[in-house]
Amino acid sequence: MNMTKVTRIKYGLILTLLAAAFTVGVACDQDDDGDEEGDELAQVDCDAVEVPRFEDMSAIWNSCVGCHSSTLTGDARQGAPRDFDYDSHEAATLDPFETAEVVIEDEMPPSAPLSDEAKEQLSIWAQCGTP
Repeated sequence: MNMTKVTRIKYGLILTLLAAAFTVGVACDQDDDGDEEGDELAQVDCDAVEVPRFEDMSAIWNSCVGCHSSTLTGDARQGAPRDFDYDSHEAATLDPFETAEVVIEDEMPPSAPLSDEAKEQLSIWAQCGTP
């Protein structure tokens, strides 16, 4: 084998591995329905809706801070992941899409799902700049 043929084989293997890794990555980024993650939120035309401000959404945040508060630690968080807090604007904007998705899917809050209006408000807030 000359060096050119070896180089072509190496590049072919590298490209094959990259393609396989990409395919696995795409497959892992799908939910149980086969849809890609992030598709759970209905698209919002931010120019056509009134975007709520964080401070105007206190009813939503009050449903969260019983577990998701920066002042809570250990068992008081009832299993809520560290750093997913909703007692300040800065904390609430950590991952607004994930927040909206788990609320819309009725995974949170576990004791009492939010109303459809509250879910829509949260989705609009998350998609339109989290003011």
